[in-house]
Amino acid sequence: MSEIRVNPLSVLTWNKLELNYAKMGVDAALKAEDGPRENNLPEGVSFKGALDDAAYAKWLADNGIEYVKEAVVAGKYPMPEEQALPTGMGAEVDKLLADKKVPAILYEVSKTIEPPLRFDYTYSDGDAVLENMIIHVRKGCEITLILNIGGEAGSGYVGHSLKLFLEEGAKLTLVRLQMLPKGFQYFEDAGARLMDRAELKYISLQLGSAKTYLGACFDQWGYESRLWAGLGYIGLKDSFLDHNFVDTFRGKKTVGVMRFNGVLMDNAVKVSRETLDFRQYCTGADGDEEEDLLVLGEDAVNKANPMILGEEEDVSGRHAVSVGRLSQDMLFYMQSRGIDEIKAQELMVRSRIMQLASQIPDDELKKNVERYLDRLYCDRENCPSPC
Repeated sequence: MSEIRVNPLSVLTWNKLELNYAKMGVDAALKAEDGPRENNLPEGVSFKGALDDAAYAKWLADNGIEYVKEAVVAGKYPMPEEQALPTGMGAEVDKLLADKKVPAILYEVSKTIEPPLRFDYTYSDGDAVLENMIIHVRKGCEITLILNIGGEAGSGYVGHSLKLFLEEGAKLTLVRLQMLPKGFQYFEDAGARLMDRAELKYISLQLGSAKTYLGACFDQWGYESRLWAGLGYIGLKDSFLDHNFVDTFRGKKTVGVMRFNGVLMDNAVKVSRETLDFRQYCTGADGDEEEDLLVLGEDAVNKANPMILGEEEDVSGRHAVSVGRLSQDMLFYMQSRGIDEIKAQELMVRSRIMQLASQIPDDELKKNVERYLDRLYCDRENCPSPC
């Protein structure tokens, strides 16, 4: 299995920290997902084609999206990622898609869509597939899109790349729910450009796979554009998760909020990079990033690098990190009310995951998340009914 570099920091830090980027294994058998999902699309959502490299470059040019070389960021040299529409995982994922000849499936939203649009992906043992999608939301339109990713028992490799372009006043709620079997490796890349007064709500729930790589870059070009991004995850025994979330403020009076709720059990490993990047002329911009991590494993490893970069003075940027274990005081309080340690852990895990899952606008998927948590803590010998 070969390796590529993913999840680069916006600027370089000390190499010995091993946080400048991650190395991700790539299965040689990877191929494009079978065909576009153009059937049963609601009125107002249209399939515009499977774009090869040349057609993708033309789409970028037609919408005024071009590569901007960043010589210096907040007085520091940036990681050299040459992407017209930057993504969190970086340019080498784009190169992987090009090398594997994976076309970009373009969907255009030309009117406001009321019910959520849901795409379901179910993978089987031995699958090694790549999905490459573009969502273009036209001026003033609104839509909710849910990507539900799961699979049958077995092993495999799945990669999903998603690029978003929100025109003036467009609104998109995007949910990505991943519950692949533990034998899978998964990566999830995203890049978004928000124009004037565009609004994006981005929810990612990572509950499956053994190795997970996540990246999201939100480029807020537009005046008064707004972002709310949330990530929820559970790291189980022998699992590994590496993520890179970047919010780049370019337009005036932009607002960006990022929330990360996670749990690490047993010997799970999590590496994270969260960046608020205030560029010159983004006066009045407001950024807020917060991570809340519960560590339940004695051998769990957490490496985090939150950053605030600033080229503009008239901005507001905040970040906070809360990393803790189940305290003895809390445990004593729960035990005094008949709640044992395992049940106390379950309640804490549920509160973190359901805080985000409750925002999924699909009752069936919310129940699927609850059933997943039931199985996680089910005592199979004493369980009165199958979970």
